[in-house]
Amino acid sequence: MPYDAAEDFIRDIAGAAISFDEFGSVESISLPTDSSIARITGLPAQSTQQMVADVIRELQLEVAADCIRIPNQDSKLGTMAVVKVKDPLFARNLSDKVRRHASKLQVTPLPIDSKHSNARKVYISWHKPTRTVWLNIVTGNNPNVIAERFKKGEYKILGQAVKATAEKATAHGLHKYYNPVARTVILSDVPGEAKFKDIGSAIRRQTDKPAHIEMGKPSYVASDAEVSVDVRSRLEQHGPLESFYMPSTHYGKRVKAIALFRDEADARSSCSLNNTQIHMLGKGKVTVTLIQGVKCKVSTTIYTASRSRVDQESQKWREQHLTFRVYHDIQKHFTTLKVEGDDANIVANARKVLEGIFRGTLLVTGGLVLWNTGLNNNGSAYKKLKAIEKEFDVVISRDKSKRQLHYHGPPDKLDQTVLRVADLLKEETATMHDIDLNPVQFAWAIRGGFKSIQHTLGGDVAVFDIISKKIAIHGTDYQHQVALDMLNGNCTTTALCPTDQTSITHKDCPICFCEAENPISTSCNHIYCLECFEECCKATASSGTVAFQVKCQGDEGKCSHVFTLRELRDSISSAVFETVLQYSFEDHIKQRPDLFHYCPTPDCDHIYRCTISSGADRPTHTCSNCLELVCTSCHALHGRYTCAEYKDIQSGGYEALEKLKKELNIKDCPKCSTPMEKTEGCNHMTCGGCKAHICWVCMGVFSTGPQCYDHMSEKHGGIGLGLERFMY
Repeated sequence: MPYDAAEDFIRDIAGAAISFDEFGSVESISLPTDSSIARITGLPAQSTQQMVADVIRELQLEVAADCIRIPNQDSKLGTMAVVKVKDPLFARNLSDKVRRHASKLQVTPLPIDSKHSNARKVYISWHKPTRTVWLNIVTGNNPNVIAERFKKGEYKILGQAVKATAEKATAHGLHKYYNPVARTVILSDVPGEAKFKDIGSAIRRQTDKPAHIEMGKPSYVASDAEVSVDVRSRLEQHGPLESFYMPSTHYGKRVKAIALFRDEADARSSCSLNNTQIHMLGKGKVTVTLIQGVKCKVSTTIYTASRSRVDQESQKWREQHLTFRVYHDIQKHFTTLKVEGDDANIVANARKVLEGIFRGTLLVTGGLVLWNTGLNNNGSAYKKLKAIEKEFDVVISRDKSKRQLHYHGPPDKLDQTVLRVADLLKEETATMHDIDLNPVQFAWAIRGGFKSIQHTLGGDVAVFDIISKKIAIHGTDYQHQVALDMLNGNCTTTALCPTDQTSITHKDCPICFCEAENPISTSCNHIYCLECFEECCKATASSGTVAFQVKCQGDEGKCSHVFTLRELRDSISSAVFETVLQYSFEDHIKQRPDLFHYCPTPDCDHIYRCTISSGADRPTHTCSNCLELVCTSCHALHGRYTCAEYKDIQSGGYEALEKLKKELNIKDCPKCSTPMEKTEGCNHMTCGGCKAHICWVCMGVFSTGPQCYDHMSEKHGGIGLGLERFMY
């Protein structure tokens, strides 16, 4: 199998395609409204990209040749081209100009989908050559029995089952040795490369051996390599390929290949080749299927604990014709799971199932989330938690930012684990002291001072958080005071001062200053705890820095190495990696309120570009998620009204308010003046305030619903559903 192409670090976030640079900063944001796409048909046959660009230029529109894609050529229909330009008005302007010039060309603006998904791969297959074989059965033997043995797979040719029928011999069958008394077994779908000896050896019973075998011609004679060259050239008419792979040996009755396109649109376009008859295959056709794929990378410990659940789901996926594979890295820190299939909805659902499994079960008791501040570090509470993990053979992961514990393991052990963890946290009654370090104290701590504190107070008592520049003391007030004295230089004995014996070693994690647990080795030769490294990445991503970077904290914070996204991707779980990208994006948006805003509709997280125009220009944006019309200047939902009119409405402007109510089909209840909006249904309305029954046409008020319906039928000729003509 070919190795997947390197990831380009583009994500669909908040309704936009976000491109990240090699270190994780947002490089560009592409909204569907930033560009436009036009499909041009009716171009001369064999038109090139430059020729299409020249045609467009004659219409007084500028476009670069590399913005033009020609999916295929058709000598009868001419050339079709697809043009994508970073100008939201380009497609419409091109269409208008072509229409005004009465051109033979046809231009169709196409919608833009900003989602970046892994759908650039297609599976291609075609039938291997087959032939028909006639068996002249010896008189006295039963041809039906022999045919049945082929049907049941007892007899196979070159390891493959074939079709078989028994009938009288005909001149169309064994014409050389025609015997009107003898009977014939006709074998079809026999592998084209089969020889006489292969047929004979397939019939193992001596009594079933035929008197004569006649071989038909293969359905086609082209080799797999020759067909693959033709297929590849057809695919490349739809767009450039990154790779084309065909195994040297094929099992089963079909030849299979995989093509990876550079562009998803080209991959989708190539599916038009599905069921295309190819001359080399005789009457055979090629099958082309678009493959959707998702990956999920998780720590191997969590995968191992959750494997029984994953195995159960994978059985369902195989029944749904999905391909499921599991990969481990060399160090076995991480496990990557890959699901592929031709149904996008089923693949997306499989990804959600995996994410749910690896997210784990939130530990809750009595409606309260289980957590203790002692779990913020690797002190005694954490070590007792690890003991519970070992006892039940499960995994309990910490989410320090959300102050949560998540369970990973068999469902039947969950309740016991919850009880033990709850008891553990009740026992953790020791006072927690957080010490915020000033620059002098921090410098002393990273030069070996913290190791002195650990040596004096014990490893379970003191924990160093280098990211937040804090030392946590999980112990008594006296121990807290000793740590403060040491940090402030009030050491009275050399035992309380940094020594060579308490210095940081190369095996210590530069985040927690303890020997690394589940160690991760970086390219700059520093070793981290896996959990510490992931927390460091998340903390950096949410720090609000102008240029996003995850810097190594090694060498007492002096290491100058900045991690690339590729190194981060290889070193942390996919869930944390996606969180890092999400945080980087959110910080980017927060720092640019003059350029981007989130949609003001509640629970809608899509973004849009801001404009500075207002008034009569009415700068609006229809959110692709909630479909609300948003003003990109004042960032309010005020429909087709100008910002000034909306402000007048907000300030109580009567005329503007009445105008808005009329447009939105809002009327006041004639009984209690409660505003009512009619969006669908008949003309009978029930006031949400006084519960009066109202005729929407004349605003008459009635005490019951039937009275209202009788009135509408008598006075207005019906109840307002447009069904009156069918009533009689």
